[in-house]
Amino acid sequence: MFLDRLILPAGLAVILSVAPAAAQGGAGEPVIAPHRAVYDLVLDTRRPARGVDGAQGRIAFETSGNLCEGFTTTFRQVVELSAAGSPVVMDVRTAHFEEGDGSGFRFTSRTTQNGAPRDETDGSATRMDNALRIAVRRPRPLERQIDGQAIFPTEHLRRMVAAARDSQTILEVKVYDGAESGEKLYNATAVIGRRIAPGTGEVEEAARHDALAGLARWPVTISYFEIGKDSATPAYAISFELYENGVSRSLVVDYGEFALRGTLTAFEPLGASECRR
Repeated sequence: MFLDRLILPAGLAVILSVAPAAAQGGAGEPVIAPHRAVYDLVLDTRRPARGVDGAQGRIAFETSGNLCEGFTTTFRQVVELSAAGSPVVMDVRTAHFEEGDGSGFRFTSRTTQNGAPRDETDGSATRMDNALRIAVRRPRPLERQIDGQAIFPTEHLRRMVAAARDSQTILEVKVYDGAESGEKLYNATAVIGRRIAPGTGEVEEAARHDALAGLARWPVTISYFEIGKDSATPAYAISFELYENGVSRSLVVDYGEFALRGTLTAFEPLGASECRR
C-alpha cells in the first residue's frame, strides 16, 4: 500500500540536508556543518501516479555536531495525500544520533495518520569487530547482528560528497538507518552526474544564500534495494542536486506508485564548534 511506502527510512533525513551541510576539512575531507532546511512538497506530475490524486506537504530538518562530538539530526515530514477523493495526513518525525567514528547509531521515529498513532520505532546499532549489533525496543524487541560492512546515514553522505569531488560516477554501499521496524538493511547505489559550476542555472531564492551561491553541485540519484529481497526494483529512490558543502536542492522522492517533488524554501546555517582530528 502506498501509505506504507510513505514512511521513509531515517537515511532520508540526512540526504535531505535527504543532506547535512559538509564543508571542506583540512585534507579536503567532508565535515558535516550544522544547519536548518525546509522543503515544500507536491505531487510530481511529471511522473505517472497510481492511487494518489494529489499531494502537498513540508519537510523540516535540522542537523548539528561534528566528527568529534557525533551528529544529531531531527526531521519532520507532513504530507496530505488525496486518494480516491479522501484526504490522508501522514506526519513522520524522526531523530537520530550517529557517532563521528561510525561506532554507534541511535534512532527513533514516530508516525501518525490523520492524527492517530500509526508506527513507532526505537533502537540502536553498535559496531563490533566484524558485524553491527542491532538492538530494537519498538515496535517489537529484537536483537541481531548484520553485515559489518554496513555504514550509517551520515557516513554515507560524507562518502557521497567525497566521491563527487573525486569525479566518481558510482558509489555503492550497504546502509543501515533504522528503517521502519529497525530490521532492514539496504544496498544503496548512488549515480553522480557531471559537476555543475557555481552560479550555473536558475535556483530558488533559498539556494541563493551566500553559503551556497559560490559552490559547485552535482545531480545525484540514489536507489535503495532492500537486502534479502530478490527484486530488480528499488524500494525507493531519491534524486537531488548535491552542493559540495552537502546541502541539497531539487528533490524528488520516487516511491514507485508516485513521486513527491521538494523545493528548498528555507536554509539557515547554524553555528559550528571546531573539531580537530
